Amino acid sequence: MRIGMDITPATVRPTGVGEYVLRTLQHLLPMVDGHDRFLGWSTGLHAPVSIPAEMSCLHIPVPTRAAYALWRHSSRPAVDRLLGGVDLFHATNYFLPPTAKAKRILTIYDLAFLVEPRWASPKIVGPFSKEVPRFAREADAVVTCSEHSRQDIIRLCGVSPGRVHVACGAPDEVFVPQDRSAAKSRMAALLGWEGPFVLYVGTLEPRKNLETLVRAFAVVAKTHPHRLVLVGAMGWNMGHLAALVGQLGLTGRVCMPGYLPRREDLAAAYNAADLFVLPSHYEGFGLPLAEAMACGCPAIASESSSLPEVGGEAVRYFQAQDDIELADVMDEMLGNSGIREAIAAKACDQSRNFTWDKTARSILAVYRGLA
Repeated sequence: MRIGMDITPATVRPTGVGEYVLRTLQHLLPMVDGHDRFLGWSTGLHAPVSIPAEMSCLHIPVPTRAAYALWRHSSRPAVDRLLGGVDLFHATNYFLPPTAKAKRILTIYDLAFLVEPRWASPKIVGPFSKEVPRFAREADAVVTCSEHSRQDIIRLCGVSPGRVHVACGAPDEVFVPQDRSAAKSRMAALLGWEGPFVLYVGTLEPRKNLETLVRAFAVVAKTHPHRLVLVGAMGWNMGHLAALVGQLGLTGRVCMPGYLPRREDLAAAYNAADLFVLPSHYEGFGLPLAEAMACGCPAIASESSSLPEVGGEAVRYFQAQDDIELADVMDEMLGNSGIREAIAAKACDQSRNFTWDKTARSILAVYRGLA
């Protein structure tokens, strides 16, 4: 097979989608035989990074939105012809470009923009709500990263169940239990202070429900010495978050160090934290939860979307809108090291259900089925 793949999301600062594309590709390439060939395609002002050397890549240095607009209005040029002819083309980031002959696979990570439009940027809601369901119906196969998302795609996009396949995400190999003292020292140097903390990882955006976490932490902070560390890039419509922190008297107790580009720093954060919380309204998979579990960090997550599917019985849950319930669960866990240790042990076992090898094999099975 000649397989084309959109590698545009694999940027210099990849978020969940970029990590999924990169890790899948790195594990897919060793699985194919000498008769198969992967060809990468990307748009954007900057070429993707960390692409395996054995993969041929074609980068078109135009804004991605401009490329999408051209395809919307003219359906040209066919991406498989630009790549010199491929049997399959895997569109990895919601947009399905036209092909002349190649069969098309589309990855849809979540449908938050359809489930609740206020959780997504208006720049996304408009075009995605209109186009993604149509793309899903036009694709020869759809890949997603959880059974929950699969059911959403079937229900909201009108795709037959047999054409929607699950290939879960997974924690990278760097996310393993470490010596806690060393991890705490590394974080102290990175953050500029020492002490216990509760951790969140992910883009700071409305879908992540950070207001509920901050309000719950305001209650917990009265009886525990911890700080709240929010790791991630600032997303859209979150200018009020700092104001909320100030209103609740948490200035100095909430730390927002931004995006951590080094995976080793992020692994240290999970290992040094007393508790990890993912309060999201909706997740297609919830990669930070899997990473935290792999590091043996006791975790709390909202009982929403795919998160119970990922966490199983190794995570404590709360109703996403209930900051009082979250505060109670946080208080109980922070006050009882025995509970944290028991949950951490389960978490390591649960995380082993997710590996990038499994992800790659699931996607390769889709390719073989179409071929």
